[in-house]
Amino acid sequence: MSGSFVIGCDVGSQGTNAALYSDDGELVASAYEAYDLSFPHPGWAEQDPDLWTSAIERACRRLISECPGEAAAISGLSFGSQLDGMVVCDASGRPLRSALIWMDRRAEAQAAALAERISRQDFYRAVGANLDSSHAIFKALWVRDEEPDLWREAAHLMSPGTYVLRHATGVTAVDPSNASSMALLDPRTKTWSPEVLEATEIDQAMLPELGDATKGVGTVTSAFAEASGLAPETVVAMGCGDEMAATLGAGVFEPGEVCDVVGTAEPVCAASAEPREDPTMLVECHPHADPDAWLLENPGFVSGGNLRWWRDQFAPDERRNEEQGLGDAYDQLSEEASRIAPGSHGVVFLPAMQGAMAPEWNGAARGVFYGLTLAHTRDHMTRAILEGSAFGLRDILEAMKAAGLGVRRLTIVGGGAKGPLWRQIKADVTGLPVRVPESVETTATGAAILAAVGSGVHATVADAVDSFVSFRPEEHEPDPTARDAYDEAYQRYRDVYFALQPVFGP
Repeated sequence: MSGSFVIGCDVGSQGTNAALYSDDGELVASAYEAYDLSFPHPGWAEQDPDLWTSAIERACRRLISECPGEAAAISGLSFGSQLDGMVVCDASGRPLRSALIWMDRRAEAQAAALAERISRQDFYRAVGANLDSSHAIFKALWVRDEEPDLWREAAHLMSPGTYVLRHATGVTAVDPSNASSMALLDPRTKTWSPEVLEATEIDQAMLPELGDATKGVGTVTSAFAEASGLAPETVVAMGCGDEMAATLGAGVFEPGEVCDVVGTAEPVCAASAEPREDPTMLVECHPHADPDAWLLENPGFVSGGNLRWWRDQFAPDERRNEEQGLGDAYDQLSEEASRIAPGSHGVVFLPAMQGAMAPEWNGAARGVFYGLTLAHTRDHMTRAILEGSAFGLRDILEAMKAAGLGVRRLTIVGGGAKGPLWRQIKADVTGLPVRVPESVETTATGAAILAAVGSGVHATVADAVDSFVSFRPEEHEPDPTARDAYDEAYQRYRDVYFALQPVFGP
C-alpha cells in the first residue's frame, strides 16, 4: 500500500457509500450512512438534500480514522450521485424545498404539456433523452407550475451531484452526465440545448457551469473541511452520475460489454465511442464519465427497490432472523426462490412499481403480479420478482442491438450483484455470460477513479481503471436447458404488459 489515498462517494437514494482507496487501487475501508426517503403521495418521492451532505461528512470522518497518514494523506474526493433529481435553490444555494428525486413521477402533466410544444422524437434527437417525467427538467416545471411563490425565489436548478459538489467546494458546476439526466444537454456537443431551453422556457442562467467529470474543481471549503475532517488542500473532482460511475468502476469500456447496475433501480449501460440513437427510444444516449466516451443506456426501472419492498412488507421472519444474526434476509428469500423452476410456474411480475422503463417508458404503469393460483406460494412470487427484472433487462438489450450495438457479456454490479441466483437468472434469460467485479459496489469505485484523476494521483481514466478494477475468476454461463422456459416466460411478460397498457394509460 502506497502513501496517497482518495475517497469516492456513492450518493444514492437510500444512503451514501463512501470508499477509501490507495493510489494503487487497494480498497482500504468503506463506510455506509443510511438515510430516509419520503413518499408524500402515490407516485411522489422526495428527500432532504442535506441528508446527502451530512452523510458524506460522517462517512469521510469514519474513513479518515482508518486511513494510514489520516487526513493529510487523502489527495482527492469525488462523487457518483443519483441522477434525475431536482434541487430548486435560492440565490445563496440553499434548497427551497425537498429534492424531487429520480423515482418521483408527479410531473406527468408537465411532460404532456411539453409534448404539445416539441414532439417526443425531436426532443429525443435534441437531448438524447426521452420526453418523460422521470427527468429532472419536468420536476422543475412542476415546481414552477404548482409552487409559483417558491419559484419566484428560485435562482439555481441543481442535480444532486451539483448540490453536493457545491457543498464541498462552493462551486456550482455539473459534468455532462449529470447535466444530461436533466434532459437539457445535447450529448453530441455537450452543451445546453437551445431548442429544449426554448421549449421549456428555462433561463440558462439558472443552470450550472459545465465541466468534465475528471476536472479538479478546487479544494474543499473550510466549512466542509471542518465538518468532514478532510484537510483543506483536498482536491475535489467534478464527479458524475451514479450509473456512469458504476460503469466506470466496473471497468466496462470495450464494445459489446454491458454494465447492469442493480441497486434500488437498475440502469443498464453500454459504452460507445460515439453518440447513437435508438429508433425505439427505449435506450437513451448520455455522455460517460470518461470525457471521450458515451453511454447507450436505460436509466433504470425500480428493481432492487422491489425486492426491498417485498422483504420489508412480506418477510417478517427473515427480517427478524437477520436482526438476530441468523443470516441475511435477502439470502433467505433467494434460497427459497431457488427451489422454484424457471418461469415461476406461470407467475409474472411487472417491475413497474414507480412507472415503467421497459418494455417502454410509461410513468403511468404500475407493478403487477399475474398468473396467481391457489397452488402458488410466496416463493413463486419472490422468484417472479427476480425474473421480472431480468425480463426488463432483456428488453433493454434488444433495443441496444437495434441501435447497432453488439452485446456479448454482462457485468453486474451494485447490491443486487451479490445474489448468485439473480445473476444466474439473468444469464439464462439473456443468453449472455455474466461476470462480477471483485467489488460489486462500483459506484464508489468509479467516483474514486475520478478523484484519482482530478487530484493528479493518476494521469488518465484508463490508468486509474487498470489499478482500481479487477474481476472474480468465475463467470455465470447461460444454462441451455432453461432457455425454452425463459423464452416462453419472457413472451408472457410482454403479453401481460401490453394487454394492460390501456389500463395503465399513456
